[in-house]
Amino acid sequence: MTRYKFYQKKAQPENRVSGICWFLTGAFWFLVLALLVSIPALYFTKKDFAAEVRQVRQPQPNQFFIGIDVSQTIEPDILSDFEDSLISRLQSFIGQEEVSYHISVFGLPGCGEETIATLLSTQSPKDLASFTRRVAKRIEKISISNRVGGEEDTTPLTTPLFYFLEKILEERAGQRVIIFSDLVNDDGGCQEHSFPFETIERYGLHRGGQIIFLYPTPHVTGEYDTPDLPEKLMKRQKRFITSMYKLSKQGKVRAFFYHIPDDPQKRVTFLKSQLQRAVPATVFEIVWERVSKMIDTIIVAVRG
Repeated sequence: MTRYKFYQKKAQPENRVSGICWFLTGAFWFLVLALLVSIPALYFTKKDFAAEVRQVRQPQPNQFFIGIDVSQTIEPDILSDFEDSLISRLQSFIGQEEVSYHISVFGLPGCGEETIATLLSTQSPKDLASFTRRVAKRIEKISISNRVGGEEDTTPLTTPLFYFLEKILEERAGQRVIIFSDLVNDDGGCQEHSFPFETIERYGLHRGGQIIFLYPTPHVTGEYDTPDLPEKLMKRQKRFITSMYKLSKQGKVRAFFYHIPDDPQKRVTFLKSQLQRAVPATVFEIVWERVSKMIDTIIVAVRG
């Protein structure tokens, strides 16, 4: 009897392992079943999710537009990290002359057209030397806007986000648009522009296009650093995101938002990862980008 009990006790850990395996197997199949049920439900009830499912078989994107906010509410160090990450990403396309990209900056001194400048518009260069000269060196020169006339200069310094979107989306139907900005529209001292609903909806009619926003926390410094301004800027940022998500959920535009970490130690890794998804260069990156977009829409749907 004693010997029997001894062997019985030795077998108990194996029984526990077996039980755990059965539990994990059951949990796995339950998850698979839940996905099989929920995906069709999401497809027919969530227009943004359905739009991502339909993109799975779309051809590889080869035209990219990149807009860079250089207004004074952008922290210079974050802009510098974005520049480095963007150069690293675009370098992946060297030799792929079928790929082209256009880079513009906005938030320059002035109003209207004065606030936007084309940095470059080119096919991907065929070699590293051409890339360094025609692309990398130009991106490295991007800096935060400042008045050029000293203290007496009254030229407006704005963040013309609404005007910028209205201008560039009219010309970019079907293209992938990546925008680095704090998403705070500021028309101070210039003609005011409202949120461009109609322009965004027209852009969204071409299902191949999507807008990807990489946005930092608004940066306030110097004379603008008042007690209530940071909170006001954050509220403006949230209103913009809410307005775009509303259009996205209605199936009128494909728009995605990714907040850039405030922690400098996490920022570069984040930016390189997000730009890899936004500007995919390989078959694996394309597949992962499309799967992750579907996951993003599910998460947004769950959060409501």
